[in-house]
Amino acid sequence: MKKLTIWTVLPVLSLCAAVMMYYLWFQGWLQFYLRDVMQAVDHMGYITVGVTALMLYLCAVQLVNWKINKTLLVLTYVIYFGIMIGLLFGKASGAQGFSTDTFGFVDTFVSGNLRVITIGNVLAFVPIGFLLKKLSPLMALLSAGIMIFIVEGLQYALHVGYFDTGDVFLNVSGIMIGYVIIRIFSSSHKHIMEQK
Repeated sequence: MKKLTIWTVLPVLSLCAAVMMYYLWFQGWLQFYLRDVMQAVDHMGYITVGVTALMLYLCAVQLVNWKINKTLLVLTYVIYFGIMIGLLFGKASGAQGFSTDTFGFVDTFVSGNLRVITIGNVLAFVPIGFLLKKLSPLMALLSAGIMIFIVEGLQYALHVGYFDTGDVFLNVSGIMIGYVIIRIFSSSHKHIMEQK
């Protein structure tokens, strides 16, 4: 039954979820961040849906099996980091500057503008937090901060965006949310295994 689910139900559910995610979030995000790429690459929407469906499927397979397959995990993270590099450095904007309005996103979010971008700046970085699960909370926060400062600095140096302290706050928040989730999941899973 589990194999049947993995080969029939999960691909369909992954594809449906990917289509929904594309129309609700990714389409606006891509148009905002990668307008030039969206115009230059034919069928970018289909590619986005396909890659998203593949990632969702790989994650779902591991959840259904209730164990981590290292090969699938590595493949998922290779795809994830490829997407992140494209999103973070694929902008041909030529923009460069600094923004120190760390909480400026709050007003735009409350007024209904750029909500997808704000939420995306948090959620896109959650999977990185999973990789920091063996670190102490302070070291995880320090690592997340250094990582995002490097990313923002590179965006500035490569003329593909602003060094934005608001993005630093949102991205680090996303990483730390992932860190907290994986720590809670790991401790509860360990507790369940000890009871068996």
